[in-house]
Amino acid sequence: MGHQLIFVVETNKQCKSDWIYIKDTIEHFYTFDRTQIKLTVVYLNGKGNYANKEKEIKKLVTQYASTSQTNFSDVIYCVDCDDYDTSQKDIQFLQQIRKYCSDKGHDLVWFCKDVEQVYLGKRIEKAEKKKEAADFKRKKTIKKIQCNKLCMEKYGVGTSNLMRVLDNYLGPHHL
Repeated sequence: MGHQLIFVVETNKQCKSDWIYIKDTIEHFYTFDRTQIKLTVVYLNGKGNYANKEKEIKKLVTQYASTSQTNFSDVIYCVDCDDYDTSQKDIQFLQQIRKYCSDKGHDLVWFCKDVEQVYLGKRIEKAEKKKEAADFKRKKTIKKIQCNKLCMEKYGVGTSNLMRVLDNYLGPHHL
C-alpha cells in the first residue's frame, strides 16, 4: 500500500523555494518508509490560483491509484498568511482557502507571515527567494530550526502548523 502526499505550494516551478523548506523539514524531522510514501509537488504560481489546480491534482491522484489498488493520496495546501493581522483581504483569503480545503477534504498548512519569515526570521524580496532557499539548503540551516515553531495551532509571526499536519501522515516527528 502506497501513500502519496501532494503538496500544493504557492511558488512556481522555476523558484521552488517553498518546497525546499518543506522538503528539508520532512527529511530532517521525520523517519518514514520512503518506498511507501511518495512526495509530489504542485506549484500554484501564486496563492490565488489554488482552485485552478484541481484538474492537475485529480490526474496525479488517478495516476498513483492506477499503479496499485491499495495506493491512495492526500492533498496538503501550503500558503502564506501574509498580513493576516492587518489586511482584510488576507483574512478573507485565509477564510476562503480554509473552507475550500475543508470542503475538498484537503489539509491546510500556513506560514506566518510567510515561509521565509518562519525559516529565515525575515521577509524576503521576491527576486531573492530562490537564492535564499538555496542557501538555506546548502548551509543545512534546517538543523537550527526549532520544531516547536512549526507545530502551532494558531497564527503567530514566525510560526507554522506544518509539523502538526505532517505528524498525521508521517508519524511523530523527532528532534
